[in-house]
Parts: sequence; structure tokens; C-alpha cells
Amino acid sequence: MFVGPSAVDAKSKAGILKSARDAAIITPPTSPLLVVVSIRRQKVRVYDANGEIASSRISSGRPGFETPTGVFSILEKNVYHTSNIYSGASMPYQERITWSGIAFHAGDIPGFPASHGCIRLPFAFAKKLYGLTKLGTRVVVTSEEVEPIAFDSPKLFQPLPADEASAMKSDRSKPAQLAVNDQPDDSSTSDALQELPLFIGVSPALIRAVADMPRDPQRRPTTRAEADQIMQEKLDRARASLKTAEAALATAQERATATAKEFEGPSQRYEMARRAVEPLRENLKAAEARQQDAMKAFAAYMSGATTTTTLQLASADANVSLDRESALEEALLDLTIEADRARAQAAQGEMSFAEVQAGYSAAQTARDTAADVLRDAQSDLTSAQAALSDANKEMRLRSKPVSVLVSLRAKRLYIRQGIDPLLEAPITVAPLPHRVGTHVFTAMRYSTDPNTFDWRLVSAQTPVAGQPFEDGKKKRSRTALALGRALNVQMATEALSAFTIPDDILATITELARPGSSLIVSDGELPLHENGNGTEFVVMTR
Repeated sequence: MFVGPSAVDAKSKAGILKSARDAAIITPPTSPLLVVVSIRRQKVRVYDANGEIASSRISSGRPGFETPTGVFSILEKNVYHTSNIYSGASMPYQERITWSGIAFHAGDIPGFPASHGCIRLPFAFAKKLYGLTKLGTRVVVTSEEVEPIAFDSPKLFQPLPADEASAMKSDRSKPAQLAVNDQPDDSSTSDALQELPLFIGVSPALIRAVADMPRDPQRRPTTRAEADQIMQEKLDRARASLKTAEAALATAQERATATAKEFEGPSQRYEMARRAVEPLRENLKAAEARQQDAMKAFAAYMSGATTTTTLQLASADANVSLDRESALEEALLDLTIEADRARAQAAQGEMSFAEVQAGYSAAQTARDTAADVLRDAQSDLTSAQAALSDANKEMRLRSKPVSVLVSLRAKRLYIRQGIDPLLEAPITVAPLPHRVGTHVFTAMRYSTDPNTFDWRLVSAQTPVAGQPFEDGKKKRSRTALALGRALNVQMATEALSAFTIPDDILATITELARPGSSLIVSDGELPLHENGNGTEFVVMTR
């Protein structure tokens, strides 16, 4: 919970912002940081790879508003923040560790827990801490005071070798080994060992021989240098594809514009020809209709005339009949000549129209084809932009530590890089005879051997040895944090030996691992309400 109005700092907003500019001058550490808070001691300590670099008094949540303990990270930073819960209370140098309202910030430090759940800091230290930390900095809040312990175990993942030469010189050229769940009968060897695939030694001659060979974009790197090269090649391909797509789009746009303009002339000529041929078609239609009428009239007359014999007709009637037949025949002849003339005129008009129509159709096809090519080019450009965006995002992610969370209770493994989820998978977990707690292992830097990490252990929760796994919450609250270095190491070692990470997932972790990467092992479960979007991992121990 955020602090109440009593924690409002006396400095004005302008003063705070000026101090923020001063805080930006603080040189950030070159190694990852661990921020460790002790509720009982009312103390915060900041560690880098070399040890403690800063500490301060704090004021945590008072009774009824207790600050939660567990594993957190800096989710958001805001120099001048006001509470949306407590009447706009001022919260300078706010550094959020949960989306539900827990944060570091400057405030009143009375010497005892007094906040509504946040971790108050003296103004000067809040400013200093703000300058030291960054988004993703690990924060561990415990009841008793703990400190990072140098820790090593074959179960902790290691980075890829720096390069082929160092891989050949280091122990990584030997079979890598991991502890497994099954324990041998021989007590002289405490851990059973399982062989992992070897890194194949590569001679300088072979390196030169394959240097110019085509590379498989989907291949897995075997060294950090190769991983960087693969990523750079992917980025270069994406940039080249974008450049090609942009050039293709420019060409397609020019062609589409040109064909659209070229279509204007044929379109106008087509419209004029269409308007010119329409009267000829109408005239032909009318002439043929009149011809048909004349033919029907003549046929009807001749059909009626044949039923009356010449003997039955008077002389005058015969003359009339002959005149009628002659008139009909003459009319039919005239209309036939007129229809033939209309056909000739229409045929000539249709020929002219067909020539214009052919040019129109060709111009229309060219225009439509250019429009299709333009649409395809626009789609290709969108795809190339998305591919480059993905490559840039992947490149940015490579600079962010990978965090692995193993929930022994849920028998699941979660991997995130920064705040981006990468995968979630079931894992094999050996039965646990008692609780082992929650432990954070952080790769602080490459060790003297650049192919290994310098690990630190911070135990966020360590039960008393032998505490039943299903002990009730009340009993756990009395005994769960009986801390001590030896007990922390014992429980952390038991926690590590309880699970096995599948080889393919381990290969992914190894490929992504950089200083600042971490492994969190907990016999609790991941609280979904605190681990939504924009969160690395939050593991509550109280």
C-alpha cells in the first residue's frame, strides 16, 4: 500500500525535480544489483558483485498494513509520484515493486514500521537509490536480515563459452555434468551425475575452412561470439530485406502512377468510341427491325393471296392485288438495302471501336497489374518492417537478463527475459520430505573463467530443517525465517537437487544467459494476481 499524507516530503515539486536531475548524475553500477530489505531490522542494503555499496534505514508497513516479503523487481520508476489511494500524497523517487501498490519512495522515517505497506526511505537515500537502480533490478524483502552468499553448484546454468578458443581451453571441453534427483547408494559420492552433450573441439584450420560457408539461420550457437554473430546476421538480413522492400515499393509506386496516367488517354478514347458506336448500333437495330416487319408483312400477304384463285377474282381486284404485292415487295427491297447499309456502317464502327477497346484493355490490364504489384509491395514492406522490429526487439532483449522461476509445488518452470514471457513448461520434481523455502540465485558477473558465472545466493525464505512440507501457515510464520548462512546453503542445495530441467530448455537458457540472469527456486506457487503483463517475477513468502 502507498503511504499516507504524513509521509509527504517538505520539498516542493520543483525541488524534487531538480534533485532528480542531480540523481541522474550518479554513475550506475557496472554489475547487477541486489536490493535486500530486512523488515525486522528496518534496513535496506544494496549489493553489487563486489559486496555492499549502500545501506539505509527504512520504515515498512505498520501492523495491519504489513509490507509483503518475497522476491520482487523494480517495475516502474517515477521521480514525482502522487498516491491515487491516499488523497494524492507525495511519493518522491517512487520505485514500484508490485502493481498492487508496494513501492520504495522518500518519506518520513520514524524508526519503526509506519507506512501503509510501502518501503519509505530517507530523502537523500531515495534519491541515491533511484540513480543506482534500473527497471528489472532484483529486490528481496525478508523478515530477518540476510546477505548475498557466494554459491556454486553444477545445477546452476552457465553461459555459452565466450568463443571457440576459450571453450577448448576451459573445462567446458569436458563433459558438462548436472546433479540429478536419484542418489547413489555409495555415500562417498553425494550426487549422481548425468552427462550432457559435449562441445566439440574445433581446430583453427577447421574454423578458417568453414568461415565462409553458408550459415543456417536456425542453428543454435555454441559460443557467445557465435550467438552475437547470428543475431547480427539476422538483424542485417532484416535491414537488407527492408531496404529491398522499400526500393520495390518505390518502383511499384512509380509504375502504378505511370500506368494510371497512361490509362487516362485510352480511357477517354474508349468513352468517345463507345458514344460514337452506340448510335450505329441503335440504327442497325431499328433498320433490321423494319426489315423484319416488311418481311413478315410480305409473307403474310403472300400466304393470304395463294388461297384465292385467279378465277374467283374480278379483273379490278386482280389489278389491286398485283399492285399490293408489288408495293410490299418493293418496300421489302428498300428496307433490306437500308439494313445492309446500317450493317456496313455498324461493322465499320465496331472495327474502329474494337481497336480503341484493345488499347483500352491493354492499358487497363497494365494499370491493374501495377496496382496489384503495389499492394504486394506494400504488404512486403509491412512484413519487412515487422521482421526488423522483431529483430530489434530480440537484440534489445539480448541485453536484458533472463529470469528462470522453478515452482517445486506446481512442478513448473517459467522463463522471462525482462518482462517478456518466453516459455512455461512442466518439469520433473523429486518428492520433498520437508519445505525448502524460496531462494534467489543471481549471476553477478562472469567469473575469472569467462565461461562460468560468479553466482550469489539470497534466501528469501528458509524453513527450519525438517519442517514438514505441508505445515500450516501459522506454524510456518513462526519458524520459516530462522536464517543462517549454513541453513540457507543447505536448503538452497536441497531445492536445486529436487528438480531437473529438460535438455532443450536448458540449451535455451544457456544461450540467453548473461550477467544479471537469475534462477528463483521456490516450494510455493507463482501468484497469478501479481504476475501479469509488465512484471518479471513476484514470489510472495508472506
